[in-house]
Amino acid sequence: MKMARASASASLIDGKIYVFGGCPEDADSSNWAEVFDPVYQTWGIFNTPKMAHSINQSVVIEEKKVYAVDEEDQSFSFLPSEGRIWKSGKKDSKVGSRHDWCVIGKLLYCRATRGRILWCQPDELDWKEVKGLEQLQLYLSGTRYIFRRTSDKRPSKTNVKYDIRKISSNSAGNIVIFGNAHIGDPECVELWSAEISMERREGGKTNVS
Repeated sequence: MKMARASASASLIDGKIYVFGGCPEDADSSNWAEVFDPVYQTWGIFNTPKMAHSINQSVVIEEKKVYAVDEEDQSFSFLPSEGRIWKSGKKDSKVGSRHDWCVIGKLLYCRATRGRILWCQPDELDWKEVKGLEQLQLYLSGTRYIFRRTSDKRPSKTNVKYDIRKISSNSAGNIVIFGNAHIGDPECVELWSAEISMERREGGKTNVS
């Protein structure tokens, strides 16, 4: 890499690694994007318009186009084969943290707070909640009895907080969810995972099964 970066985003397209953003604020904007060719072990720079230095999220969508949102919530798309960037002018529709963007079909999905998964059209950024996750959300909160190393060896009632730590898409076109549980015992770690399939219904609602 020709320059140091932080909060950069990377995507693999046609066997090459494209890195966007993460430049220091005083950096030349012409260094905003780089590409690494693993065959020749070389880095190259794309000449791009002046862009925000940091990228919050990026994902490769159809036609090998990179879709991303910068630190100002401004969306843009980048087609490496043509070396062109388009700013869409759209901004994120809702305030809040969204992580682990992934693509299924022509829709974007992400992980949000309180055990929610959101979806939107790539060019609109109008996020909506995926329906049908009520049982999972109930599972992510509440209390239960667990066994601790106590003298009476009886189970104790403990508040357990479950977190979704990561989501991703798989080759079957489903979303895979990974999480852990906070039980209050430093010697105890509980991990869990789930796989859900998405279904688009009339009225624009997306449900799970």
